[in-house]
Amino acid sequence: MMSRFTLLISLAIILVSCNLEKEISIDLPDYSSQPVVECYLEPGKPYRLLLTRSAAYLSTFDLDDPTALLWNDATVTIQVDGQDILLKNQLTIDPVTFQISNYSASDLVPAGEGRLFKLFISLEDGRTIEGETTMLPVVPMDSLVVETNGDGKSRVLTYFREDQTTVNYYRRMVNFGSQDSVLQNFRVDDDFFDTELGAFGTGFSFLPGDTLIHTLIHMEEGYFNYLNTLQQSIQSNLNPFGQPGLIVSSVTGTANPIGIFTGLSMDRDTLILP
Repeated sequence: MMSRFTLLISLAIILVSCNLEKEISIDLPDYSSQPVVECYLEPGKPYRLLLTRSAAYLSTFDLDDPTALLWNDATVTIQVDGQDILLKNQLTIDPVTFQISNYSASDLVPAGEGRLFKLFISLEDGRTIEGETTMLPVVPMDSLVVETNGDGKSRVLTYFREDQTTVNYYRRMVNFGSQDSVLQNFRVDDDFFDTELGAFGTGFSFLPGDTLIHTLIHMEEGYFNYLNTLQQSIQSNLNPFGQPGLIVSSVTGTANPIGIFTGLSMDRDTLILP
């Protein structure tokens, strides 16, 4: 009598020997490209904005022209305190974060809780993009506490005071050595904390002399929702047969844009482990 193991092996050989390949045709709907805006206002830093165009999931990328997706020839203005700041169409790279922008101004973003910023973009065909953001108060980190285990490796606990009288959203980032090397990058809301003293932590992964850059960003709800839905959309795109994710944007207008326009109310501290 044939054993169960031998039977399974035989069935596997039969299945492998069969030609299971079958070509199918899928009619994809026509894709209409949208302008994509990314603008983060950091007090004390120059105004910078990235304006690109979205592309279909199966579209090809021209490696010979990496700037092909940049949306140039637009008029970009940011209004604050009754003043219009005109951003010039010029390609720049932040020397610290290596973020790319194609519109910028030499003016520095002013600090100030409650300060209102308005964005106006006019495309070359007359369509418009608008957005506005209010600078939130900075939530300072209360302390950075280093704990070391028996193996000589350390972790860092970041404490801060959570205002439980309002609904707040936070983005926690930890960079190793420089801001272009990300160890932690996640978002939480008030439900993450049970007490007034909030805390984030790392694992026991670090040695004396390691440099960790800790950043706590107090986020607008729109920024929180944008990043969450952006991540969900990226995950949906991993499946070409799945439904595309809907990105909740903070910009509107006749150009049907997607993207984010927000202030960065952040506290940052660099710690060299003892």
